[in-house]
Amino acid sequence: MNRERAIMDEWYPTRLAPRDGTPVILWIEDEEAPPIYPVTVGVWETDDMTGASYWRVFGARYGTHTYFDQHVVGWRPLPRIRQSRDG
Repeated sequence: MNRERAIMDEWYPTRLAPRDGTPVILWIEDEEAPPIYPVTVGVWETDDMTGASYWRVFGARYGTHTYFDQHVVGWRPLPRIRQSRDG
C-alpha cells in the first residue's frame, strides 16, 4: 500500500498526529528496519538529553523502537470503549 491509499482508507496524515505523548495507532513503513507489525501503537517523545523528537513504538518481543515522521504513513486514534448509561 502507498501513502495515497492510506488517506483513502481514513488514516490521518502524520503532520496532524498529536505531539503531546498521546498514544496513537501508527502505520509504519521502514525498509531498513521494519517493525514486526506495520500497524502498531506509539507515542511522540522528545529526548531530554539531546532534544531529538521521534515516535516510540511499543513491541512485546523486542521492547521499544524509535521511528521518525518519514517512516509513518498515517495514524489513527486508539479506539474508545463506550460505556452504557444503564450502569
